[in-house]
Amino acid sequence: LGDLTTPQQTTFCSKLHPGASIIIWTANVEVSYISTGTNQTVINTCKCGIYGLDSPLQRAFGSVVLPSPDPLACFSNISFTVTQQPWIALIKRGNCSHAEKIRAAQEEGASAVVIYNVDGTGNETSTMSHPGTGSTVAIMIGNVLGTEIANLIKSGTEVYMDIKVAGPHGPVSPLWIYIMSFTFFAITVIILSYFIVIVFKRLYRNQQLRIQQRELKKVAEKAIAKLQVRTLRRTDPVLSEDYSCAVCIDSFKRGDVVTNLPCRHVFHKTCIEPWLLEHHTCPMCKYDILKGEVSFSTDVSDVKYFYLMISAAIQVSDPIYEDLDTRKKEHVYENPTFEQEQQCSDHQGINCQTHQM
Repeated sequence: LGDLTTPQQTTFCSKLHPGASIIIWTANVEVSYISTGTNQTVINTCKCGIYGLDSPLQRAFGSVVLPSPDPLACFSNISFTVTQQPWIALIKRGNCSHAEKIRAAQEEGASAVVIYNVDGTGNETSTMSHPGTGSTVAIMIGNVLGTEIANLIKSGTEVYMDIKVAGPHGPVSPLWIYIMSFTFFAITVIILSYFIVIVFKRLYRNQQLRIQQRELKKVAEKAIAKLQVRTLRRTDPVLSEDYSCAVCIDSFKRGDVVTNLPCRHVFHKTCIEPWLLEHHTCPMCKYDILKGEVSFSTDVSDVKYFYLMISAAIQVSDPIYEDLDTRKKEHVYENPTFEQEQQCSDHQGINCQTHQM
């Protein structure tokens, strides 16, 4: 068995060098002993060990020795009963750092240190950090395997262990961490940028809408200024027909200042102007007073955000009362009652009843 003690690899884990890859190296653990029942050599091999992050990646072989009196090797008076060289210390995890345990065995001349996990963890292992332990090989194995080996030694069985480098496991590389961090950061930036663009786009469109509404109001004021305004006299047909204002529902009286719309409906000036500034249409027949004042166009991409688009240039038309008969012929009433009313106003002397609003 002497040739098995020759180191297979003497390089240290690259974790020790700043900026190098953090690689977890696994170990093949071979445990051999002579069974007291059959007097035969039992050999068990498993890929169940993990090299410490500060351990040299090299092979180690020897008899397994337990610390005394503390299996955790955390006391200052720890000793190992060594019967032959080389030997490997088997220490239980807990109560003190991995480095303290390894140094305690190292001072006694151990060629390697095997730390087995705490109770209740099964055969789970975890990475060990143990700076300042020099060239001593250190691995961790599971609690089940470590407890079985410790029980064999306590029963007087001589146990031998052969530790070999298996290969890298993981990897846990700074490059991989950088890639993941950059990916997360990039996704976050993209999402935030998307929402920022959406917010600014909507703010811009709302601003444009307010500007267009102000311009539309100016156009409406321009159109209202062109409407015919007159003061009702005693002989005015509006008074003789007993009409009423459709906005305030009050009857017209002599001396009232009224506004005539191109559709020939009459309203109080103080009633209809605020209405037209907001709605731009006749309250009775929905005639649009902005016809001829602005041109409308729709942008497919802005349908969601704009009710209308105003052309940059406002077209100044001829007086809106010219050729009223032609406009009237082209106009279609939405309410038959209003159509009947208009016919009555066009044919004076014909007896008909109108419904006043």
